[in-house]
Amino acid sequence: MSFPLPADLIRQDVENLPTYNAGLAVERFKDIYGIDCLAKLDSNESPLGPSPRAILAMQDAAKGVGRYPDAASLALRQQVAKATDTHADCIIFGNGSEDLIGALFRAVIRQNDKVVTICPSFGLHEFGALTFGATVTKVPFNDDWSFPVKGLCDALENKPRVLIFSSPSNPAGPVISKDEFNQVLAAADPSTLICFDEAYVEFIEADKQFDAMAILQDSGCPWIVLRTFSKAYGLAGARIGYGIASNPKMIDALMKTRNPFGVNALAASAAVEALGDHAHLAKVVKQATNERERVAAALTAKGFVCAPTQANFVFFDTGAPADGLAEKLRTKGVLIKAWFEAPYKHWARVTMGSPEENDIFLSALS
Repeated sequence: MSFPLPADLIRQDVENLPTYNAGLAVERFKDIYGIDCLAKLDSNESPLGPSPRAILAMQDAAKGVGRYPDAASLALRQQVAKATDTHADCIIFGNGSEDLIGALFRAVIRQNDKVVTICPSFGLHEFGALTFGATVTKVPFNDDWSFPVKGLCDALENKPRVLIFSSPSNPAGPVISKDEFNQVLAAADPSTLICFDEAYVEFIEADKQFDAMAILQDSGCPWIVLRTFSKAYGLAGARIGYGIASNPKMIDALMKTRNPFGVNALAASAAVEALGDHAHLAKVVKQATNERERVAAALTAKGFVCAPTQANFVFFDTGAPADGLAEKLRTKGVLIKAWFEAPYKHWARVTMGSPEENDIFLSALS
């Protein structure tokens, strides 16, 4: 039974928000389509899953789920501080890095503040800001998929409250270079918070990597770098991400705007072990990077245009509204993500699954 709501109960700007384009769970797929999912390639999950050590850690931690977890995730905080050569009091964890994006906007955004991001972009970089009454400027990639450095620098002249973008970019996959990053930061006013989303940093080729935090430290701007255990570490279902900030005061603020127990005990225990299993991480990265080259080459051979990618996915132009292609593939047991953000509605993103899953996708596409 459904009861009507008062007409003005829900804020109009919230009603106007786009719906987040989430992937489809395997169980729901079978309920809807009546067939097994043969290749789930819509959510950038790791086909190899988490480290076996992480699974054992979760099983062991399950014995203590009758107690609340450590709200500060101290053991994991110390591990991440050591791994990233940062101070533990500048680190925070959340229920995925999405949780921290929301906490960040709750902490800093005022009505009519300006936020700058890129286009296409991770939806919550835009939606999260709109939720709190911000005005969002979306700077499109250059035609060759290089980062829009000039456009970002021009947008920064307005001294926005926040500049937020990812590299490798989600959903497209390109990375910003060290020189380009320096140019963008040089254009930023010290009042602008730089939020640099590195959810896919583990997949970047060695010759394209650089220490973003070292550059941010010298920028003169407040900053926070976001990372996650969902992608390369295979803990998407456990929901755990983290942020490293320029100042402990930022962490104190986010602890107030984040759920007090934002990370469950099983996820925190798993992340400690996942972070230490370098061999498993290397295996995941090697397979994903090999497959993105192979799949991109196969798509190109079929006549599709692909964006250059340094992540665990390929973004390609379908030549028609991508939701139609995505729906046809679903009837064959294949899940990819059609992009709904203008002007990229002809583009789709396909996750690099196992070689077998990727072959199923390419065969179904034919």
